[in-house]
Amino acid sequence: DLMSSLDSLHEDIYFAGTDFFKHLGINLGVGVLDAPGLILPRIKKHYGKPVMKVKLYDQLAIGPSVQAADKVFTVIARDKASVLMRSISYQEDGWSVKLEVEGIEPRIVKSLSSLVDSDLLELSDMLPGVRELIFNEDANNAIRFPIAPTKEKETKDIRHIDLCESELIGYEKYSRIIEELKSVPGLEVYPIADSYLGRTLHAIELVGERKGYTSRAKRLTHFPSLYINARHHANEVSSTNAAFILIKQLLTDPKYQDLAERLNLVLVPMENPDGTEIHYNLQKTNPYWSFHVARFNAIGKEFYYDHFNIETIHTEARGLRKLWYLTLPDIMVDNHGVPTHEWVQQFSGYVYPAFKGFWLPRSLLYGYFWHITDHKYASNFKVNKKMEKVIADKIAASEEITDLNLEWINRFEKYATQFMPKMFAANYYRNMINYWIPFEHDPTHRYPSIRFPWIVSVAYTSEVADETAQDEYLNLCARAHVTHNLATIDMMLESKHIYEIDKEVSEDIQSVRYIRQRPMLV
Repeated sequence: DLMSSLDSLHEDIYFAGTDFFKHLGINLGVGVLDAPGLILPRIKKHYGKPVMKVKLYDQLAIGPSVQAADKVFTVIARDKASVLMRSISYQEDGWSVKLEVEGIEPRIVKSLSSLVDSDLLELSDMLPGVRELIFNEDANNAIRFPIAPTKEKETKDIRHIDLCESELIGYEKYSRIIEELKSVPGLEVYPIADSYLGRTLHAIELVGERKGYTSRAKRLTHFPSLYINARHHANEVSSTNAAFILIKQLLTDPKYQDLAERLNLVLVPMENPDGTEIHYNLQKTNPYWSFHVARFNAIGKEFYYDHFNIETIHTEARGLRKLWYLTLPDIMVDNHGVPTHEWVQQFSGYVYPAFKGFWLPRSLLYGYFWHITDHKYASNFKVNKKMEKVIADKIAASEEITDLNLEWINRFEKYATQFMPKMFAANYYRNMINYWIPFEHDPTHRYPSIRFPWIVSVAYTSEVADETAQDEYLNLCARAHVTHNLATIDMMLESKHIYEIDKEVSEDIQSVRYIRQRPMLV
């Protein structure tokens, strides 16, 4: 299974298909077509002559829609509808909020009232303390939504939740875990976006066990922020497991009991749920194939380029943008993966350009630092180099991970680097390989460390050899992610900070500005 010619054929059909559409767009003069729709090979082994069937599906609509008989109902465009809060007042048992809605038919707004108190919406959980929503009160068709008080949920100890630490996690398992984590004290779990096919992306924040309102602006001023992203490429499977294992360790290890009072930490355990569902279904038949078909979203788009595109139809991308503005991270970590075994392409006659250096796994874990070269932001580079050191130190403390790193580094050097050092580059730091990718400041760049260097000091991409990993090896890959995540967290907890304090006091004005300078001192 680890060296399957059918696995290679599956890959070649997919990559040849994507190449076809790229060149088709260029030949038509419209540019590269990088979201052609889902190219989904399904290969089954059997005896006898080969049989090939092709199915072509048309797109019903751009964006979420509902089909009833011969009619398709689509979502109202964002710029065609608006909601404005007119007032908020406190009544006997909670807040009353008055809203003005434009661009949506009153009958549609009214129809939502029947859902407010049902289990189909999370509205009451998202509006704690609100007891009534009043829409268009000044109009003749005023609509009132009473909201029942939020029911007290039974709390759960994360140690009693099955986090599937050694199981490949599909969207169904993920959703069950997310629902259970909502009841764990010290966590805030909330939706941040919906995928192209309507599946939900979630964020998990460690907020500590406190009640009442906490100013996010003050937290961002006093504590550094870390954003950990997982499962952007859905066939790179272990980062979802790693996110849940990491949360469990941070909540149960006494060393991190006051973490929420020293660090703003947010995790996204599954950024690409549509790709995850595609991958999970395919691996049921062939559990060790690479399945790069599930790398991107439901229509084959690498949506990393759309994270800051407000008009994107690839709605998964909206999650990162929303959280970026919410958390203003000092460091962004994107946990990724590469093939678990030698990846050959016997049938293609070429190597797909984006993967020409990935024939062999080079180590269990290696990393990319996407850093800025402008002298103005030279201090950012120091944080990157410190992070390289603390990760290497943490990995070196794990004999299991280090041994596998050394074994694969040796194999990669023997069969690849010594013959083609440019294609199979290996930049060593102790027993790790790191790649340093420099860019000048670019306000349109896809990496936030290059786009917003005055905010994001480090953008680090970790790579473990985990594409369709299974069982105990999957758990090892997840623990490798956890190891470098903990190294980063420890570094940030030990960091120092410089504050700029401006005071203006007069008979008419009394103001104080408290500004945390970036980057942090490590």
